Amino acid sequence: MTLLPENARAKANLVPVLSDEWKVLDKGSEVMNQTMVMSSSNGAICAGGERDARHSVSPEVHPIQALRQSGRAVLLAVLMVAPAWAQARTLELDLRSGKSLVASSLVGTPGKGFTAMVGRKTRRLAPGELLAIRAANAVAPKLLRVELVGGDRIHGAIAGGDAGGDFLELLSPVLGKIRVPIDRLAAVVQPGVHPSDQILPEGVDEALFVSTGRGFDLVAGTLHRFGSQGVSFQPEALESPRWYAPQRISSLRLRGGLDREQPSQMILLTRAADRLGMKLSSCGKQGLQAVLGNGQEVSVRWNDLACVCFSKDVVHLSSLTPTRVVETGFDSEITHSWRRDRCVVGGELLAQGRAYGLGLGVLSRSRLSFRVPEGATHFLTRVGFDDTAAELPVRAHAVARVLQGNKLLFEAKDLTPGQAPQNAGMHAVKGGDTITLEVDFGRGRDIGDRVNWLLPMFLMRSQS
Repeated sequence: MTLLPENARAKANLVPVLSDEWKVLDKGSEVMNQTMVMSSSNGAICAGGERDARHSVSPEVHPIQALRQSGRAVLLAVLMVAPAWAQARTLELDLRSGKSLVASSLVGTPGKGFTAMVGRKTRRLAPGELLAIRAANAVAPKLLRVELVGGDRIHGAIAGGDAGGDFLELLSPVLGKIRVPIDRLAAVVQPGVHPSDQILPEGVDEALFVSTGRGFDLVAGTLHRFGSQGVSFQPEALESPRWYAPQRISSLRLRGGLDREQPSQMILLTRAADRLGMKLSSCGKQGLQAVLGNGQEVSVRWNDLACVCFSKDVVHLSSLTPTRVVETGFDSEITHSWRRDRCVVGGELLAQGRAYGLGLGVLSRSRLSFRVPEGATHFLTRVGFDDTAAELPVRAHAVARVLQGNKLLFEAKDLTPGQAPQNAGMHAVKGGDTITLEVDFGRGRDIGDRVNWLLPMFLMRSQS
């Protein structure tokens, strides 16, 4: 099994840990082995180059404990990936014309264009015509979440690192082994930890939040490196670093990381809720090939894809700062404020079982106004209730409007959960105009009015 350490002693220690759990999957062992080989072949690096070693450290190794954690992580990865093989997926394709297609396949390259199979007919898509690809929902597994400066995130298990402390090697259920530059690292977080629960205090740039059983302790200090046994971290009170096993850590937080050097040409969201900026190389029958920041390629099968959002000659509203925000509850203050690229209560932007990747999550009543950037020619968006609203014990109703200055461009008078997102149309704009997205109270109160503006964007004049 190429994803696990080759050391014979490590293998011997691993067998009893996983033996009972492997029996559950015995009938699907062939599929699991194929899945592991595919994951290990990616071996990707997110971004960044070589630099001087972060620190020097002599690690204190506890291999059994480390393998117990990483072995179970591999098992979780297999459990996630295997069911997807049997699922036939269709692809929703958003076009620059404002229209959408439902395709059973997509092949081609950004430079030469794509061919989509729509029903029994082929449809040729010119270069630059494709704005988004949607395939599935995105659900985060119960694995560590690695957050990078700039919004990228990957879920997986710590598989190792280098002696110089330059990168973390992470084992992802979808992407395989990913090498994450520590310079870009913002946090490593256990599942279930809320972003607002563990925040670095002023004056502390690096800290571990260590689980205590009843809560956690903040340990300020210095990160040295990652290894198969966990995190090497030097508390301020000690003269040398010590190793912390992953299960002991609630989160690791760092301040002052570096963003990606160049804006990404696309944002990829996997069905395991990994979000990465990439450059698309090609689409084929099995999936897509994409290039990360350092030129390394990764492969993502269609069954492992949630969505792709392209950024060439496009400005997404979620990347802009509103010129004005007005939020009011029905008879009190709002319970949740608007969010970028997330549902207003957290989680991915979901509609009809598919993730959209980019957009704005709001509650009624909200008004978000944006200045149209110079060079913009058109505005387009979709709007609908987030899928989570259908799970609530109330029937929510809302009204959605798009305004250009004081001119009403679009109105959906009775949005309800379960409806397909409504296309607000394509509207001509010019630099300096104001576009306002408004969600108002519908019938009843504001309870359950979780509304998503899906892929709101300005189309820009081509720069190529």
